[in-house]
Amino acid sequence: MISNDSNSKDKNLAIAYFAWASVALFFFYQYILRVAPGVMIHEIRHEFSVNADQFATLGSFYLYAYSLLQIPLGIIVDRIGVRYTILGSIILCLGGSLLMAYSEIFLTAQISRIMIGAGSASAFMCSLKIVADHLPPGHRGFLMGATLTLGTFGALVAGKPLVYFLDDFGWRSTMTYTALIGLALIIFALICLPKHSQKQSSHTKESFKSIGQNILSIIKNYRVMLYAFLAIGLYTPLSALADLWGTAFLMQKFSLPRAEAAHTTMMMYVGLAAGSLIMPWICEKYNLLDRAIQFCGLGIIILFGILLYGPILSNAQLTLVLICLGFFCGAEMMCFTGALLFSNSNNSGLTIGIVNTLNMLGGALLQQFIGYSLDFHWEGLLDPQGIRIYESHHFVLAFSILTGVIILCCLASLKLVKKKRKVIA
Repeated sequence: MISNDSNSKDKNLAIAYFAWASVALFFFYQYILRVAPGVMIHEIRHEFSVNADQFATLGSFYLYAYSLLQIPLGIIVDRIGVRYTILGSIILCLGGSLLMAYSEIFLTAQISRIMIGAGSASAFMCSLKIVADHLPPGHRGFLMGATLTLGTFGALVAGKPLVYFLDDFGWRSTMTYTALIGLALIIFALICLPKHSQKQSSHTKESFKSIGQNILSIIKNYRVMLYAFLAIGLYTPLSALADLWGTAFLMQKFSLPRAEAAHTTMMMYVGLAAGSLIMPWICEKYNLLDRAIQFCGLGIIILFGILLYGPILSNAQLTLVLICLGFFCGAEMMCFTGALLFSNSNNSGLTIGIVNTLNMLGGALLQQFIGYSLDFHWEGLLDPQGIRIYESHHFVLAFSILTGVIILCCLASLKLVKKKRKVIA
């Protein structure tokens, strides 16, 4: 006969899994919103008559809002709980998407991306918080990786299928339909997310006074900052290519139709889905966290060099390169694990927020720099609609800054502790 305690534990575990699923699905959804401008690049640039530097703000403004809210959201989630934070975030994403769909001027479109970025900022953090607070240790490492994997599938949905919607309904209707998905997520979250435990309130108020000191101590921690810098190098190829510029780049260098270029670019997320699960598992099993980060950094610089400076690849070769590139970008998750090795239970959430803030800010700044570089090297060519045309070598020059950043990260990774360490799941 099963005891009541056993039944209660099973019930609580089931509730935790459903809560994680509702937030992970939101993480999936926000990835669709995140990469949509990269797929709609021609429609948006034509609609608002913007150059590359201006268009890049749609990606960078999203990342600025996302990154700058990481630390405040860590405090907010502790005070009001995951339920109300996520519900408010989904509503903000839904509203931002509708604002984008009905924007008449580019400034409104930029504001909509800030709203979507702010709404998306809590998804990954809240998912990890549910895993850490409500699931047993044997389940945590896998579900943390599974969260990122599920998000990558959202990016894949934003590839070729989104192009088909664009062709049939136009970009404004596509954004409207995408926004309506948020309504289903709100209902699911209302059902699955438990209410905030009142036990946390007094502890949060007591620790709130020392939050500034905690932030300062984390920033002063050399090892945490090293892992944060390495995360930037491992993440930015994905941010620059898959999130914003990849479709346009592949169309120019490899002469691919837009639907095929969008689909091929999203193959990076297929690799990321595998890498975010497999790499942490290997690190945990063989205690190879730092060595794996070094290996992945080297793999990224080689593959990125082939993509930028190598010959024209066949579709199969290009797909393989992008999948492998995405796989190595999955080492970004290990940088969070590495940073947490130098934190404690009192500031681990804040450590995640700070590392993610620097990570996303780095991606935003580099996205913007690419747009600025494209405009700087533009040679005056226009398409029939009067939109600037950037050729293949313009993209190569613009992406070269990423090459330099990745090389610096590879060199910085040599500073990591060489001996094997036990990785905390």
